[in-house]
Amino acid sequence: SKPGLRGWLTNTDHKSVAKRYIVTAFLFFLLGGIEAALIRMQLARPEGRLLGPDAYNQIFSTHGTTMMFLFAVPVMEAMGIYLVPLMVGARNIAFPRLNAFSYYMFLFGGVLLFSALMLNTGPDTGWFSYPPLSGPDYSPGKRADIFNQLITFTEVAALAVAVELVATIFKMRAPGMTLNRIPLFVWSMLVTSFMVIFAMPAVVSSSTFLLLDRLVGTHFYNPAEGGDSVLYQHLFWFFGHPEVYIIFLPALGMASMIITTFTGRRTFGYISLVLSLFATGFVAFS
Repeated sequence: SKPGLRGWLTNTDHKSVAKRYIVTAFLFFLLGGIEAALIRMQLARPEGRLLGPDAYNQIFSTHGTTMMFLFAVPVMEAMGIYLVPLMVGARNIAFPRLNAFSYYMFLFGGVLLFSALMLNTGPDTGWFSYPPLSGPDYSPGKRADIFNQLITFTEVAALAVAVELVATIFKMRAPGMTLNRIPLFVWSMLVTSFMVIFAMPAVVSSSTFLLLDRLVGTHFYNPAEGGDSVLYQHLFWFFGHPEVYIIFLPALGMASMIITTFTGRRTFGYISLVLSLFATGFVAFS
């Protein structure tokens, strides 16, 4: 890569991008933790005066949004970006420039969210942003629009990483590294990536429809014009429930690798564990 700051910013090595992802995700985690502390301080005693109702709603919503979209999924995918190419014997992740692009999409989404919060335009409709509360009638202004735009940034980043990991695992393994030899962490990232590819378009659709209702005057969620606000919940939770396992499965893979390494023993029931990872992925959507 090129020397200096420009080289650092344009580096496409998977380890460099992964480290940047992890550090950025933990910075957002810290900011989300500060928000959680403010919420708890407000609720610590009756008639608290630390936060007004409006500031409380913004901080409550931004905290949940940060933890779900700017920390939990990105930090797990970042572990995959760092470790998967090393574990399968690839020189780099597939589509390294897309990988670098995905990091900047993630970064810009987080900067947008916290800049909006500092400017008193942070989301105030919860991390789930249900209509009709988040619709044009009950949430005028730009607050809910910030939430919808952030979703697009973070989910495009997550989808890019998922595609890279699937391509790396299937197409860039070292000679002799057959699928029945890859580590369990790699399997867990493969299942997670497929879950991201199927789940994330649903939440992008839900937030885009809401954005169109708010800015263009469509009626996806307006019952008076033939829409249905429950449609949002179906789309959102088609993502939201697998999201829990998108966070959980990589951790399961990590635990498997750590335990086998430090006990000095081979994994017992390798095929059963791989099948259980896939089963968990399927059941998460049901």
